[in-house]
Amino acid sequence: MITTLEKLKDGDQAVVRDIKGGHGVRQRLSHLGLHPNDRIAVIRSGYVGGPVLVEIHGAEVGIGHGMAEKVEVEIEEQK
Repeated sequence: MITTLEKLKDGDQAVVRDIKGGHGVRQRLSHLGLHPNDRIAVIRSGYVGGPVLVEIHGAEVGIGHGMAEKVEVEIEEQK
């Protein structure tokens, strides 16, 4: 199922499919380690106003909701 990073819930795992932003957004997310085809896991969805906290390549990264809306992901089915 394709959705955006901002809509994922705590514990969800997904694969980044595309980043729907301009050069600045892509560059910022790239510096954080987020690229298309990366596997990510949501640690905390930040629905109370904080950032979306995700694990990428073993590191925890916080991404604001504005940028998280631009990250298109495909949810992996839980086994």
